[in-house]
Amino acid sequence: MRFDSVEFWAFFAVVLVLHRLLPFRRGLLVLASYFFYASWNPPFLVLLLFSSALDYVVGLRLGALPLPVPGPDGVTLPVLTDSERRSLVRKRRALLAVSCVGNLGLLAYFKYINFFVDNLVAVRVLPESLASGLRVDVALPLGISFYTFQTLSYAIDVYRGNTKPVRSIGDFLLFVAFFPQLIAGPILRAVDFVPQIGRARFPDQRKVLEGVELCLVGLFQKVVIADGFANVVDRVFSEPEHFSGGSLLIASFCFNCQIFCDFSGYSLMACGLAKLLDFELPKNFDYPLLATNPIEYRRGWHITMGTWFRDYFYQPLGGDRRGEWITARNSMLTWMAFGLWHGASWTFVLWGAINGALLVVYRFLKHRGWLIRKGHFATVFGLASMALFLSLSTIAFRAENVEGALGMYRRIALWEDGRLTISPLWFAALAVLYLVHWLNRRFHTEGALARIRWPGRVVFITGMVAALTLGAGSGQPFYYFQF
Repeated sequence: MRFDSVEFWAFFAVVLVLHRLLPFRRGLLVLASYFFYASWNPPFLVLLLFSSALDYVVGLRLGALPLPVPGPDGVTLPVLTDSERRSLVRKRRALLAVSCVGNLGLLAYFKYINFFVDNLVAVRVLPESLASGLRVDVALPLGISFYTFQTLSYAIDVYRGNTKPVRSIGDFLLFVAFFPQLIAGPILRAVDFVPQIGRARFPDQRKVLEGVELCLVGLFQKVVIADGFANVVDRVFSEPEHFSGGSLLIASFCFNCQIFCDFSGYSLMACGLAKLLDFELPKNFDYPLLATNPIEYRRGWHITMGTWFRDYFYQPLGGDRRGEWITARNSMLTWMAFGLWHGASWTFVLWGAINGALLVVYRFLKHRGWLIRKGHFATVFGLASMALFLSLSTIAFRAENVEGALGMYRRIALWEDGRLTISPLWFAALAVLYLVHWLNRRFHTEGALARIRWPGRVVFITGMVAALTLGAGSGQPFYYFQF
C-alpha cells in the first residue's frame, strides 16, 4: 500500500477509527504496522521481526551490564578491578558486535552481495565459475535500509549509555515498525519516540489540522510536482545519448527537484499521519533547495539520515577534531558511505564523492577567508551555484552506470547537439517551484491551516483536493522505496 493509493487511505481510516475506540492502542498500532508491511511481501515480515527481536534482547543485556566509564547522566560505577573492567568491556563489545553483525549482515546479503561478487570478479579475485553460485536473485525488502539503521542506532545508544533499554516489548516493536515512517523514514531515535507511546491518546484540534495540512501538501508534492517532473526525467535518462547538452542540463535540474518533492512529500505525509495518531516525528527536510553552501545543504537534506551518519560514522572516525586533513578524509568517507547506503552501485559512490569533495573544498576556502563576503551578491551566487552543482551531481545519482554518468557530463560540457530536445519551458516550472519554496520559508507557511478560520480551511482543503484530482501525474512509486 502506497501513501498515494486509495487502499492506503481506506486502511488508515480504519486504523484511525479503531485508535479512537479501542483501549489497546499500542497493540493496535503494532498489528496495523505489521499488516501494512506484510501487504508488500508477507515473508519479509520475518526480517522485520528478526531485527526487532535481536536489538530488543541486545538492549536488555547491555542494560544489565554497568557502563565501564561514567555515563552521560554522571552515574558512576562500583569499584572494579582492572580485570573485571576489561571483562565488562569485552562483554559489552561482544553484545554490540552481535547487533552490528546481525543487522548489517542481513542488509549486506539482500542489498550488496551481488555488488561485492561482481566487483571481485571484475578485479579477478573471484572466478566467474564460483561467482555464479554466490549471487542471489531476491527482491530487496522494503524499508530494510531504514529500519536496520533505526534498530542499530538503538543498540549503539544503549551501549554508549545515551539511552536506557526499552523494557516493554510492545513499545519496542512499535518503535521499529511504526507504519507512517517504516518504509522511508524519518529515522527515529528511541529516546525521542518511545516516551510518546504511553502519552499518545487523541490529538487536539490544532494537531489534527496540522496533520491534515502535512498530508495534503506532501501528497501534492508527490503526485503533482514530483510525478510531473518524472515524465521528462525518465524520458531523458532512458536515452541520454540522443539529447542535447542543454536538454541534459535541464533534465538534471528537473530530477533534483523531482527527488526532493518525492522524498520530502513522503516525509511530510509520514509526519502528518503520525500527528493524526498523536505522535511527533522529527523534521526530515529544511529547505535544502535554498541552500547557499554545502553545509546548509547537508543540514537541510534528509536530516535524520545525515545525523545518523554524523553520530555513528563521522564522529567515531574522529569528526573534525583532529586537524584539517583528517576532517577532509572523514568527510569524504562519510559522504561516500552515505552514497553507498542508497544502493549497490558505483554511481552512488561517485555521487557521494562529488558531494564530499564540494564540502572539503568549501571548508578549505572558508578557513582561509577566500569566500565571497556575506551579502546579497554572496547569497544569490551561493544559491545559483549550489542549485547548479546539486543538479549536476544528481546525474551520477540517477545514471545507470558510471560510464553513462560521465557520458552525460561530457555532452553537457561540450554542449553537444542531439536529435531530441526538451522544452526550456521546464525552467519556468523550476523557477515557480523555487519561488514557492522561498515564499514558504520567508513567510513560515507551515501550520497555516491551524491559524486560519474555517471558511479559509474549507477553501484550502477543497483547492488541494481539486489540484490532486486534476493534476495527478504518472503514478510513479516513491523514489526512495528502492533504497
